[in-house]
Amino acid sequence: MDGLPPIRKLLILDDNGIDRETCRRYLTKAPGNNYEFIEHNSVEGAMDIVLSERPDCILLDYHLHDGNGVEFLQELITAGGPRSFPVVMLTGTGNEAIAVQVMKAGAQDYLVKDRLNPELLHRAVENAMYKAHTERLLEQQRREMEQLFLETQEANARKDQFLAALSHELRTPLTPVLAAVTATDVEHSDPEQLRNMLAIIRRNVELEARLIDDLLDLTRISRGKLEVDLRPTDLNSLLHHTADTCHEEISQKQLTLKWQLEAIHCAVQADPARLQQVFWNLLKNAVKFTPVGGQITITTRNLPGDRIAAEIRDSGVGIDPSFIGKIFDAFEQGSPEITRHFGGLGLGLAIAKALVDAHGGTIQAESDPSVGGAAFTVTLHCTQQAPLVTSPSPTSNPSQDIDGHGSIHLLLVEDHIDTARVLGRIMSREGYQVHLAGSIREAVGLYEKQSMDCVISDIGLPDGSGTELLEKLKAIRPTQGIALSGYGTERDVERSRKAGFSQHLTKPVHWPKLEKALKEVLGRQR
Repeated sequence: MDGLPPIRKLLILDDNGIDRETCRRYLTKAPGNNYEFIEHNSVEGAMDIVLSERPDCILLDYHLHDGNGVEFLQELITAGGPRSFPVVMLTGTGNEAIAVQVMKAGAQDYLVKDRLNPELLHRAVENAMYKAHTERLLEQQRREMEQLFLETQEANARKDQFLAALSHELRTPLTPVLAAVTATDVEHSDPEQLRNMLAIIRRNVELEARLIDDLLDLTRISRGKLEVDLRPTDLNSLLHHTADTCHEEISQKQLTLKWQLEAIHCAVQADPARLQQVFWNLLKNAVKFTPVGGQITITTRNLPGDRIAAEIRDSGVGIDPSFIGKIFDAFEQGSPEITRHFGGLGLGLAIAKALVDAHGGTIQAESDPSVGGAAFTVTLHCTQQAPLVTSPSPTSNPSQDIDGHGSIHLLLVEDHIDTARVLGRIMSREGYQVHLAGSIREAVGLYEKQSMDCVISDIGLPDGSGTELLEKLKAIRPTQGIALSGYGTERDVERSRKAGFSQHLTKPVHWPKLEKALKEVLGRQR
């Protein structure tokens, strides 16, 4: 019933029936007692009773006719410890040597029988149970602290491994970039060599940008902010397009790409860019872990329940069975040797799984150690809607599209001199009238003298922020703005939009993206 103290089991282990009766009577008289008594008169069979009944406290006689109380206490410690079975030792003769022996053996208390009274016995039993309970809590906390310490050490080791890998991955693309720039600077290259050098620079800068995008995607995933724009998409076509983006790496390793597109119904509701990101990660992994001359097989097949499965299988090194259960965890790369040999940050598969989950699908990995290789299978739901086909728009001079030659004035506000010069040169070549400023003060001065069709501004400026600049410029006359920033989280984008920027582009800025943003912004002014 509510309000009553919990029932506690007490085992009285004593070969003297009068002493057992005395203990039971004394404890029954105790205020607020709610004890259930179990009695036994010998060591034989006592351990079975303890393990089956699990008493809250044991009253143990020091001298039993078939054994010694201290020896039985030591058996208890082996079975579960005095913290699990608190013990109050009872003896007919008391001396200091026995008391020390009993307490060292693990008893919570020691009482002489001829000095017992109800209050003393009740207090000893309650204190023994409280002490054992406290020790159990402390032991549990100690184990939890040890586990936390081990987990912290493992987390620190993973962090150090990740930072080392991150440093390596960020430095790697810079090496060919710097080498290409140096070669271009010191050599008298012909146009073809120069184009090759620029292609090297572009590829590696794009790789650097993709690494940063992966890190940003991971923060979106951890905050539940990953979004997909679903539309009918042809999965077979998307797989072909993905393979095209990896054509150079596949050719370099002389890999055979085998196609087995058996699926008849291959239309899925998907975000094409995000789903391509999934298969790009899977295909890049297959290329990375497959030796020269190996084979990669891409398969699609329809499944019951109006589903489609897409599988990418390689003939590579395979996956360690002990690792396959956590292969989709962020920062997991297997052993440090794998990281050092093959590189990577361990983000691609974690991002792929999150994207597949966002599409309502599943992704699984399998690997047979006896034959090697690995296979990743993505399963999605089919749709009855026909996939949309988008035709690329013809390229043309944007200034002619909008207003005619040289009639569009752009204010580019960027304190990084090299970035300002390169972007300014590209936009001038495209027919825009570009005005450069490196600070808010310079930008306001130019804006007061010349009406601008659009302001393209870095968010971080030496004398303030891009949002402050846009506010000052709009106070002079209305204008459209495009924000440039090294920060690209949803919060950063929302902050720019609230400040009045029509677009927010994350650095490094790729010209086609900036060109598209300009067309959208300038098109609104027509």
